[in-house]
This record gives sequence, structure tokens and C-alpha cells, in this order.
Amino acid sequence: MRIAKVLALTLAMGLAQGAGAIPWTEVSDAGDLPATAQMPIGSGLLTSIFGSIPSTSATDADMYRLHISMPSTFSATTVGTIGAPGLQLQNSQLFLFNAAGLGVYGRDDDPGTPRATLPAGSLLGPQMPGDYFLAISGFARDPVSPGGLIFPSSPNATLFGPTGPGGTQPISGWTGLEAALASRGNYRIDLTGAEFASFAAPVPEPDTLLLLAAGLFGILVLRRRNQPGGLP
Repeated sequence: MRIAKVLALTLAMGLAQGAGAIPWTEVSDAGDLPATAQMPIGSGLLTSIFGSIPSTSATDADMYRLHISMPSTFSATTVGTIGAPGLQLQNSQLFLFNAAGLGVYGRDDDPGTPRATLPAGSLLGPQMPGDYFLAISGFARDPVSPGGLIFPSSPNATLFGPTGPGGTQPISGWTGLEAALASRGNYRIDLTGAEFASFAAPVPEPDTLLLLAAGLFGILVLRRRNQPGGLP
């Protein structure tokens, strides 16, 4: 009977969908490098991240670790958020790095707005499933490696790959000052195709689940046969 329960539980866990999509709010101050990046804790889809670039700082950037299972569906945007300068981060930049800290793609402004979008389906975007680091900063605060800027800083509305002089090396710091009031404040990053990295364990394929279930069922049958009065 116990094996039958295990069999039912295994199938239920394997076939069940992940938890409902939920947002994450920055805890204290997220770090700005992979070693200090904040890892949102949860399971299932990560739909948005709320945080802040403090109005008292001109040298802050926030980085978050997340998981991407289907790279073509990933996107991140600050477009659509509203608020007064100094309260809402109006002039934002977004950058994506892979698990090794290498730049993937980044953008300062969307055309017609000082807010930024990393679009889904871009040839510059993530190509392989795995953990990534998403970073946000105010205008003029740019990621660097020992070789220099990882992403070009202009034209502002261009979506860039890591084609700056430091683009072949992992991020090691940031340069520039978020001097303008519009480059500081609260932010909201809306996401698609992102998951919580903390619980991004691979989901077994249906064939694997069926093999596991068949094995457990076989054990159940053998046990019953070996019991007095069991199966012939």
C-alpha cells in the first residue's frame, strides 16, 4: 500500500504545474555583481521584480539571479511604470549576464522613452537554458570588466550585445554616476519567460515519469506475489 502511495505521489509531482506566477520585492539592497546578486526565493514563474535605486546614492545598481528555461520567451522591461522623478526610477538601464558573468545583451532606452526593454526572441538574447543575472541601473551607470565597458553606451536606444572593449570578460564592477534625479528611485521590472532560480530543478520528461511509474508498479506486484495469499 505504501508503494502505491509513492507511485501516485510521484506521478502527481511530475505532472503538476509549477506554483502560480508571483512577483519579488527586493530585500534590503541587492548586490551589483554575480557574487552578491540577490536570488529571489520561490518557485514557478517570476513575473516582476520591485526594488529601488536609493535617491541618496549615485553609484547603485541591482542584480538578481533568475532561471530561464525557454530562452526565446524571456523579456524584461521597465516601460509602463509611472511616477515622479526621485520617487520612480524614470531613466533606467537593463542588462543580462549569463551564469559566468559574461554579458548577453543590454539597453539604455527604448525608442521614445527613457525606460528600457530587453525583448523576447532577439538574436542577441539568451540562447541556452540556465541561470542568468539581470541587472538594473540608472542612466550613466554602466557595467565594466577589466577590459572596459561591456556594452557600448551609445546610441542610447540601441539594443546591444557585449561588443564593448570589455565584452569578452565577466563583469567586475560599474562605472559612471547616476547624477540626474530621474536616474534614481523605485522601479518595477516586468518579466516573461523567467523563473525563480532557487527552485528551478529540471522537470522529468513524461517518458521518464512513465518508466519510473512502471518500475514502482513492478515492485508493488512482486511484493504482493511474495505475500501469503498474494497474486499467483
